[in-house]
Amino acid sequence: MSSSGLSREAKTVAPPTTVKHKLVLLGDQSVGKTSIIARFMYDTFDQQYQPTIGIDFFSKTVHLEDDRDVRLHLWDTAGQERFHSLIPSYIRNSAATVVVYDITARSSFFNAFKWIDEVRTESGADVVIMLVGNKVDMASEKREVSVEEALKKATECNVLFTEVSAKHGTNIKQMFRQVASALPTPEQAMSGGNNKDGDDGATASSPSRAGGAGGATDGQDGHVESGAAGQFGGVVRSPFLLTPSAMQTASTSVGGGVSSTSRDAANGGGGNGCC
Repeated sequence: MSSSGLSREAKTVAPPTTVKHKLVLLGDQSVGKTSIIARFMYDTFDQQYQPTIGIDFFSKTVHLEDDRDVRLHLWDTAGQERFHSLIPSYIRNSAATVVVYDITARSSFFNAFKWIDEVRTESGADVVIMLVGNKVDMASEKREVSVEEALKKATECNVLFTEVSAKHGTNIKQMFRQVASALPTPEQAMSGGNNKDGDDGATASSPSRAGGAGGATDGQDGHVESGAAGQFGGVVRSPFLLTPSAMQTASTSVGGGVSSTSRDAANGGGGNGCC
């Protein structure tokens, strides 16, 4: 082949497009929102975190298996009641929200669905929402919310679900990759999305336009992630529960849905918002 032919072929190879998305973390005070971000950003954990005052901002790029680069702009919000009036302005126009509860504090689980209701009020029904149970490292001694109960409620409320440990780093990267995989592709983001990323004007279309959740890989550890759970705008995705036991299965085979048996065993949430 001539050198001019090689030159023409080289010109057709475009570099991966980075799409920016605003992702807000919500939840009660002391559920571990800041710890989750610190583990994701810096792979560190500090027992002495001080309560977040107002909001903190972070940014990190996640590389997905379909060769997308997704820049997540992370907004870490305060969980104290005195800052609650500020939350609507933070979550407005967000592309995704991670709602965190403490598996050892049942009240935080109930309140998580009030946060979900608030997100949908401000951002619409199609926003990508991930329900995250933190502190799974304490599950054997202090668990107050079962996996089955949380999964059942998440399914009813049409949100993604996983459990993590910010202390041990369990499922933290996988959780953010799963959220990033559910966000729109660059083509979808440019084809009529109405939302604007509040901090940099990047276009973010409805999650209902995102194709299958797809796989995702982190550039550091190469872990492959399976599809997302939930249904957005008529696009149904099989539930994929990221728990410590599921991680062992995922290490040898990609995927792994949650059995109908575990779902049927769930208890009712009772008293919380959503649905």
